[in-house]
Amino acid sequence: MKIKSLHIASFGGIKNLGLDFDSCFNVVYGDNENGKTTIMNFIKMMFYGSERSGKEFNKNIRKKYTPWDGSSMAGSIDFENNGRNYRLERIFGSSNSTDKVTLIDQNLGERETVTPDIGTKLFGLTLPAFERSIFIGQFGYPENNALAEGELQSKLSNMAFTGDETVSYEAVKKRLETARYELSSKSGKAGIYDKNLKLCFELEKQLEEENAQQATIKSAKEKAEQLTACIKSLQEKADGLKQQIDAENDIRNAQKLKELLSLKSQLDALNQTLTLDNGKIADEMFVRKVEFCLSKIENIESKIVAKQNETNVLENNLKLALNPTSDATPEKKKELEEKIQNLQKEKASIGERIEKLQKCEKPKATYIIWYVLALILGVLSAVAFSFTNLIAYAGLGLTALLFISAIALTLKAKAKVKSQNTQLLSLQLEENRILSLIASENSNLNAINTALGSSSAMIKNQKEIINQNFKDISAWQNEIKSEEETLFTLFKCYKSVDSIAEVKHELQGIKETAIKQKDLKQNINYILRDVGNISYTQAQEKLENLKTDNAVDFEKVKADYELLLQQITEQKTTLATIVNEVKNLSSRTGDTEKTKTQLLALKDNTSSQKEYLDSLDLALSVLNDAYAEVRQSYSSVLEQKASEIFGAITGGNYKNMTISKTFGISVEKSDVFGSHELDYLSSGTVDQAYLSLRLALSQLITDNEQKLPVILDDALAQYDDTRTKTALGFLQKYSENGQIIMFTCHKSLIDSAKDTGANCINL
Repeated sequence: MKIKSLHIASFGGIKNLGLDFDSCFNVVYGDNENGKTTIMNFIKMMFYGSERSGKEFNKNIRKKYTPWDGSSMAGSIDFENNGRNYRLERIFGSSNSTDKVTLIDQNLGERETVTPDIGTKLFGLTLPAFERSIFIGQFGYPENNALAEGELQSKLSNMAFTGDETVSYEAVKKRLETARYELSSKSGKAGIYDKNLKLCFELEKQLEEENAQQATIKSAKEKAEQLTACIKSLQEKADGLKQQIDAENDIRNAQKLKELLSLKSQLDALNQTLTLDNGKIADEMFVRKVEFCLSKIENIESKIVAKQNETNVLENNLKLALNPTSDATPEKKKELEEKIQNLQKEKASIGERIEKLQKCEKPKATYIIWYVLALILGVLSAVAFSFTNLIAYAGLGLTALLFISAIALTLKAKAKVKSQNTQLLSLQLEENRILSLIASENSNLNAINTALGSSSAMIKNQKEIINQNFKDISAWQNEIKSEEETLFTLFKCYKSVDSIAEVKHELQGIKETAIKQKDLKQNINYILRDVGNISYTQAQEKLENLKTDNAVDFEKVKADYELLLQQITEQKTTLATIVNEVKNLSSRTGDTEKTKTQLLALKDNTSSQKEYLDSLDLALSVLNDAYAEVRQSYSSVLEQKASEIFGAITGGNYKNMTISKTFGISVEKSDVFGSHELDYLSSGTVDQAYLSLRLALSQLITDNEQKLPVILDDALAQYDDTRTKTALGFLQKYSENGQIIMFTCHKSLIDSAKDTGANCINL
């Protein structure tokens, strides 16, 4: 991302100020009170607005920068992001919620209202993290902010190891701790798990009391168990007989079973021809995917044709505008307009006639009734023939008369329909001819209008549209190539092809085979439904068993089966009576089973909760250990990067830098053993260390993204001449991969910056 320019309409003491920035190193110079800090705060507030603050003037940034003349704070920033040009406009209100923030895509000319903290989306940083990374103030590092530091740490670690800078160790830890204390509170009494343990104790006591009352129903339960075992034995015998009875159906279904296995064999063979390289089958889904790719290509091609036609019309109009003919006169224009109006009236008249014909009621097929009557009379005549020849002859005569009448009515109805269709077709052809004339005359009228009303601006606009059309056509042609690659890659699983025509040819064969496959599956499903939805293996086994089974007296088997079912029913009735007695006894002595069920469920629940608690404790422990290990990994990368920058800025006087969790700094000189905290160093060295840290942070958090601009406010204020020259040289080199905008009030610094080739702006 690069800031190209800014315009301050009114902000603080600045009005109508415009600044243009280079894509690399920019130095903005101005004396004290010339507005450097105001411009920096303008940039920050344009992207983030301002947070809520108190009534004190120094803490309320909006009050501080409200123009004295009472005008509204407003301005714009032009910037480039991901290869597109944007303009951010902001009219400041009394708070973020009342600000009017608009983002303009200058490539497309589209405007959209965006959130007041649009910088969070554009930079990928919240305001506190922004102020602690790429927005560098004059005096080192801002005061500690746990959330901002956590955000930067998460962004560094997650980008290094997961590629996702949105995961937060602190947020995960908080969720784990919240979940744990919901189960078991610190006091051991208020958590869900704590309450369940207490309830378990109470249920165990209740169950102990209820068990003392169960002696009277023990014998009834034992008898019920005996009956259950007897019923089970009888049911097993009945199941065996049922299998023999089912064999009778298998004999009857033998032909269907053979057909089922035959169709299955055909389906397997067909699937073999449709098997893709990845093991899947080229079924209807595969066909739809290929057809979808083809439709996308055809759609893009149609768009290209339409755009080419539009371009041809624009080019013709442009030629006419640049070289108008003698016919391009107001009189000719009026003549064409009258001609088009007359053609429109003629088209409307024909349209009414077409609509009238389409609404005209079709001749009803009344002759069908005559056919039916003739058939009935013919049958009656045939029956009457057995009684008297006179009636038969009369019936045959009437039948013949009805048939002749029906044929006459049919021919008349068909002739009328044909006549209507002929008239309708003729009118539709005439309507199409008039539409073609209207389109042609409209084209001529547009050409004359273009010639009469053309101007340099219009001609320029026409050329721009034509150029854009060529770009669109080129983009669509590239898109077609991409879609063709996707299509060929998809189709390659079936067969390698070199052209769309070859794909369509092969696809037709696949579709035909897929239809056969679908028919086979449908026939198989019909047979499976008839034979009880058994598996193919079961069907094979049934056929094999039918070859070896001896003759069975199915009538005797059915009689035995019915007898067993009657015995099972009687036993179940007896069992139900005993169970009902047990239930009545249990209701009078307390619902022991319910208590047991509740207790078991509660114990299972508490056991799961205990496992979950242990898992949460383990997760917290592992999370802390893992975070320490991850932070050690990314911390070494940050320290290495910061050390490299620190060494470059200090001319090699310092070699190593150690950075704490809260971004505290210790440094080590190149020629002296041991590290020292910044309190032991000069203010100039301290500034160099903090600048190195901020540049390293900025570089690392954007390593996998588009580089973000770095904004400095007199960051070299406490440097001596040597340090300043070294730092400027480093910043110039650093800016080759990321824009730097530095503000300063030191004249000597701006002179040195010019020597490095920086873009210097004098306020």
